[in-house]
Amino acid sequence: MSKAGLEDLFIKERAPGAALAGRRFTPVISERLARRLINVLVALFLIGLTTALIVHLSILHHSHARDQARQAALYLRLAGLEISRASASAEGTGATWRAPVADDLKRALGEEAIGGGRVFLLAGPDGRIRASWPQGALAGAGAGAKLDAIIPEAVLAAAAAGPEGPLKVRRIILGDGQSALAAAVRLSPWPGMLAVAQPDEAAMRGWTDSVWSIAGLFIAVTVILILMATAYNWQSSMTIAARDTLASATTRLDAALDRGRCGLWDWDVARGRIFWSRSMYSMLGLEPAGEYLSYGEIVRRQHPADLPIERLAETMLEQNSTSFDHEFRLKHADGHWVWLRARGALTLSAHGGEPHLVGIAIDVTDQKKAARQSQEAETRLRDAIETISESFVLWDAESRLVMCNSKYQQFHSLPSSACVPGAPYEEVMKAARKPKVNKRQSIHCDENGEEVVVEVQLDDGRWLQINERRTRDLGFVSVGTDITELKRQQEQMARSERELKETVRKLEEARHDVEQQRQRLADLADRYMREKEKAEAAYKTKSEFLANMSHELRTPLNPIIGFSQAMQSGVFGPLPEKYREYATDIERSAKHMLSLVTDILDMSKIEAGKMTLEKTRIDLAPVIEEAVRIMAADAEGRGLVLERAVSGPLPAMADTGKIRQVLFNILSNAVKFTGAGGLVRLGAERRGNEAVITVSDTGCGIPAASLARLGQPFEQVASQFSKSRGGSGLGLAISRSLVEMHGGTLHIASTEGEGTTVTITLPLEG
Repeated sequence: MSKAGLEDLFIKERAPGAALAGRRFTPVISERLARRLINVLVALFLIGLTTALIVHLSILHHSHARDQARQAALYLRLAGLEISRASASAEGTGATWRAPVADDLKRALGEEAIGGGRVFLLAGPDGRIRASWPQGALAGAGAGAKLDAIIPEAVLAAAAAGPEGPLKVRRIILGDGQSALAAAVRLSPWPGMLAVAQPDEAAMRGWTDSVWSIAGLFIAVTVILILMATAYNWQSSMTIAARDTLASATTRLDAALDRGRCGLWDWDVARGRIFWSRSMYSMLGLEPAGEYLSYGEIVRRQHPADLPIERLAETMLEQNSTSFDHEFRLKHADGHWVWLRARGALTLSAHGGEPHLVGIAIDVTDQKKAARQSQEAETRLRDAIETISESFVLWDAESRLVMCNSKYQQFHSLPSSACVPGAPYEEVMKAARKPKVNKRQSIHCDENGEEVVVEVQLDDGRWLQINERRTRDLGFVSVGTDITELKRQQEQMARSERELKETVRKLEEARHDVEQQRQRLADLADRYMREKEKAEAAYKTKSEFLANMSHELRTPLNPIIGFSQAMQSGVFGPLPEKYREYATDIERSAKHMLSLVTDILDMSKIEAGKMTLEKTRIDLAPVIEEAVRIMAADAEGRGLVLERAVSGPLPAMADTGKIRQVLFNILSNAVKFTGAGGLVRLGAERRGNEAVITVSDTGCGIPAASLARLGQPFEQVASQFSKSRGGSGLGLAISRSLVEMHGGTLHIASTEGEGTTVTITLPLEG
């Protein structure tokens, strides 16, 4: 093939329909499915054939039985007519009629009449058998035997009156147990009876022979079909096994190619199509779309800066070569470029001698990236060595220069011409000028006693530290570091060390003083803890004392209140007006004192932890309504307006008495500190799982600086308005404690001169 012709084959695009020409299509029906289908069809054919034969044999059996019955009736009618005609002829001529014998039956019937096992019996008027034909063919049918012993009475009774009459063949059971066909006819003018009996075994012998013939043919067909199906299954199994082996080998090959990041390809130059293994698709991130790709698809994916693939053929022709090794880039499905190294040879196909480029493509992207990174790393290393402040030189195992930086050249006053990679150590040292050294100190030696770290002081006062180390390839590297500043720092550190020791000594003295002070603080802390325990004990004693004292004070107050009320009512006679006023003052003062004692007792119980709640499931709404109703009279007496707004039921687990006490305390304060014409409003509503109770008034309000103290025991906010109202200062503290014992909160918000709002939040249930 000429060069021009080969180039035409390389650059021509494949015809649109040719993309499908070499592709192997997967059969519509797989081999295993076809084998199962064939086996099912063979089985269905045999089942259908067996069913058809059974139906056919059944119909044939019925037809044969019907024909045998018709023939028996026909021969019986013929024999009866013949014997009746002979009897009638003899009677007409006046001749003496003798009884028929077996020969008469034989002449009347013929040999064909006894075919199929038919036996004819001739009986006289007395019902005894006079003749049978063939003789001895039927057991118990000898001369003189009773006919009804052979033929049932029902058949004989239904015998036709003459041969011309209708004959009916019936199935009977003979004396030996055989099933048979039987019929009878009465003779005339001779008063005898002619009967026929045909055993089923003999009658159906023809049908049995047909059954055996058909069965033999059916067995032969079945055997042939089974052999054919077996042969097909064996051949199919061999094909499937071969195909599975090929698929397994192909899978292993694809797995090996995928793991090795390489692929197989075969370029059919004449047809312009390229066979690709699945690993080639995987390397480019493509979904397999058949085994062949068009040349144009490869060209579209090739990097524009690479040598075009068609130039590969030209190069091979110019060099008269049959093998090639070419690197190029193809675009990945994700958009990045994949480096491929294709190696192969030019071959001719075995059939048509058409040229093929066959080879393997290896993904060398990682190698390219590694080489690029290695080159970049080498460049960075050279730049780093050049930019460091130390002098650097590297020699190989044969003492030839590998690389050095400008600091090394400056240190040894080397010209650039002498610092050529590969220059021997002796030549480099000849071109160098040794610096003047004032002092030399060996810092470290290796196991052979050779100096590896040396410090030298130059005549200009600089200090250099020279480190030399052997490399793994028996070369050595030398690094010279300017340690002038380090030496100065060492001198400075020596001075600092002396100063530090002096400072440490002073710190030790200070530490001793601090240790003594710490001991004094520990003693003070122990004394504080003891005093704290005493204070807590005193506080507990105070709470218990207040609880006991409140109880003792409340006991005499109840009689005082009772006696004052009795004196006011005049139970034992009227009192002077002045005494009645005194009794009223006594009652008011005693009640006030009882209220104070009760508050003190409740606060003492709370502080001592003896206050308990008796919670029950209640509705807060009626309790709120009751508190408002009781306080309404007091509010009205003070010229106030008391409003309420309760929305819906508020179910909760609470102590009714304690909740009522909280509401009375809050409402009482609101009424107490609100002047005439003011407004006190109580609202209650449900917010989520909480009940929010709000008591607001338009009273004197509370200064902002005093809000933080409210709610503490015995705390009151002093003002001109509040001083005239009195009180123990425990109401809010008790209320806050009781609300918190219920799991709620109590919040006070107030603006001086405008009013106060107390918000109580309690948890709800249900």
